[in-house]
Amino acid sequence: MPTIENVMNNFMNCSLMMFGAKGKYGITYKTNEGNFDVYRRKYIHDYKVAVVDGNMDGSRGLPIESMNAFLISQVNIIKFYDVDTFKEIKESMITIPLLESTSREPNEIISM
Repeated sequence: MPTIENVMNNFMNCSLMMFGAKGKYGITYKTNEGNFDVYRRKYIHDYKVAVVDGNMDGSRGLPIESMNAFLISQVNIIKFYDVDTFKEIKESMITIPLLESTSREPNEIISM
């Protein structure tokens, strides 16, 4: 059974969904229907800002309010970052020894 990623709920029951180049407009179409619906984005926001240049695929995050920092796991390393400056606190980095993988996927930290 394949795993599904980047999927959203089709609450409009449409068979085709198209978005404009800038993502402001969307068109939904249902097979065997004579019309289609046009939607316009209500709010424009940009919450995704790259703070760290690196592959964070599969990473986990955890805020630590008492240290004014947050933790990010990367495979077998837990890195600390300052909440205000987003700079890595290198002296707090923790390396976790993981067991050897018995499958094609490497072992990694899945919970903190």
